[in-house]
Amino acid sequence: MTDLLLVNGTIRTMDPAHPVARSIACAEGRVESLDERPAARRTIDLKGKTVVPGFVDAHVHLLQYGRMKRELDLTGVSSYEEVARRVAERASQRPKGSWIYGAGHELPAHPHHAALTSAVPDHAVWLVRRDGHSGLANAAAMARADLSAAPVKAKETGVFLEHEMLLIERLVPQESPASAFLLAQKEALQLGITAVHDAQVDDDYLRLLRSLDEGRSLRLRVHAMVWNEQADRVIEFMRSTRPVTGARLSVRAIKLFMDGSLGSSTAWMLDPFHAPAGAGRGVPLLTAADVERIGRAALETGWQVCAHAIGDRANRELLDAYERLDVPAEARWRIEHAQHLHRDDLPRSRRWIASVQPAHCLADRAMVEERLGPERFEGTHAWKKLGRLALGTDAPVDRLDPRWTFTCAVTRGGWRPEERLGPEEALRGMTADAAWAGFMDGGVLAPGRPADMAVLSHDWLAIPPEEVPGTEILATLMDGKVAFQSRGFGA
Repeated sequence: MTDLLLVNGTIRTMDPAHPVARSIACAEGRVESLDERPAARRTIDLKGKTVVPGFVDAHVHLLQYGRMKRELDLTGVSSYEEVARRVAERASQRPKGSWIYGAGHELPAHPHHAALTSAVPDHAVWLVRRDGHSGLANAAAMARADLSAAPVKAKETGVFLEHEMLLIERLVPQESPASAFLLAQKEALQLGITAVHDAQVDDDYLRLLRSLDEGRSLRLRVHAMVWNEQADRVIEFMRSTRPVTGARLSVRAIKLFMDGSLGSSTAWMLDPFHAPAGAGRGVPLLTAADVERIGRAALETGWQVCAHAIGDRANRELLDAYERLDVPAEARWRIEHAQHLHRDDLPRSRRWIASVQPAHCLADRAMVEERLGPERFEGTHAWKKLGRLALGTDAPVDRLDPRWTFTCAVTRGGWRPEERLGPEEALRGMTADAAWAGFMDGGVLAPGRPADMAVLSHDWLAIPPEEVPGTEILATLMDGKVAFQSRGFGA
């Protein structure tokens, strides 16, 4: 017998063979039928509301997001004075000698630790920039770390870039990672998200995910990208671990970093940054030869490669490696971010999945214009010229909110409008194409597919995109069962 029947709605299936339906029936966790009304244990009248496949966030850092929600949130703060004030305020509520961790600030340039140390001398402070590619430590934090291998500049300024961050990061206590993850998972479900591609899963995080999965506490579907800063460790892991696709947890992808970020001036560029002075060409983290060595092991063992590439040099090196390896299409290798490509490399990129985060386009616009200069925009957030798109949020770098992702994708805030996605194209990138990029069976509401759905107060394809952030997520269904519902839904 049918378990659940939803009727009288606009059901956007993302299935080209049956794009819109008025009802959907679910049985045993799967879509049973569309536009039929079998007898069901429970029937919900949608009263004209819209149903879409559950959103798939194709690039997110869920544990970090949950952790940031529990610590000092500096999102949007661009004044060093304000950063120091907020840290001092938090320090007044904590015992002397304890750690203060904060994240999300957007200081326009790397600061010196002196002002922070002066404001908070008796607590160890570690503040991670919004993009996650640089951190600021005060004197008390640096005094606890072994900085014998740290660059002189980092020890002088308190600013640590890329892998240097681990010198401080590993010392910061983490209170109950499980609680932080479950907090983030709860919020994701409230936003209609049913699956995530978690983009930096280290050994400890992988153990946590496996434990949650075994204990039936993992409600989201998670496509984990396994990461280790040492290339040999990554290769060893792939050779010793069989790729697994599970009902909730899939471990079949590895994460590589070609470079850093634009905001931290560590994106690897072909030409020097226009600003700030002295930024050079950024920081390479891997070369094409490194990627080829890791990539050969991935092809031999069946692992998907998901490589972070921001700068145009990073993207070129990555494309060179992918092409030399002659990766088959069914391997579904990805470029994470694909933010700045040289115009000559845009046609080459279409062969690969582009995992992009539309919110970055709006958040970084002023910084792009300042740091790259006026003649280097053609390949920046050039979504229409890239390959198959999988859309994500990169939370906690930006908002964990599909409504904002959709609006940014369709409007771009008016910047370079020729690269805007159409409404249906954006929705597909957040559902069907994102699921495909993670070897997931969802993202499409068709018979036999998972009954993972989001119920929306409005049809996003029928209203101006600027109005979407003000709409509601009324309910989220996983396996045909209600995982979240707003007050009054289904009454």
